[in-house]
Amino acid sequence: MGKFNFSPVDFFFTCAGLLCLLADIVLDVYASVSFYKEKAYVSLGLLMLFLVGSSVLTQVYSWLWYSYEDFERNTKVEKYLNPSQLRTLHVFQLGIYIRHASVVETSLLRICKHDNVSGDLAVYLSHDLSMLRLIETFSEGAPQFVLMLTLLLRHGQLDPITGAC
Repeated sequence: MGKFNFSPVDFFFTCAGLLCLLADIVLDVYASVSFYKEKAYVSLGLLMLFLVGSSVLTQVYSWLWYSYEDFERNTKVEKYLNPSQLRTLHVFQLGIYIRHASVVETSLLRICKHDNVSGDLAVYLSHDLSMLRLIETFSEGAPQFVLMLTLLLRHGQLDPITGAC
């Protein structure tokens, strides 16, 4: 098996990905509040369906990956939680943050201690996280893009938040 190299640049992109995830949540909340204030309840309902649906899909995949691996937990963050606590976090849509914390933990071990085992694990966990983010991005982004494009064409004007969402 080849050795993987998890560099400080990879760590930077992992942290930047977490910040982008948080920015996406803030923009989604802002769009939802805007629809509510405009009394566009159909658009709000569709947006909430897309957001909740993609989040549930991502959490289900994350949970299934934990259960398929017989709850093999390699990091201190994951070992701290038993399978029922992991399930509860996934039900409350927080499982992806455990995965982010695991990647950050192994990345810091790799960078600080120059441990190749931590580097391989960091790459493995980072790939899992990237795949989950891809699933969420496409299941949320494509329908949300169509909704925003439809609203743009209907109203004939582009406000900055619609463009950002």
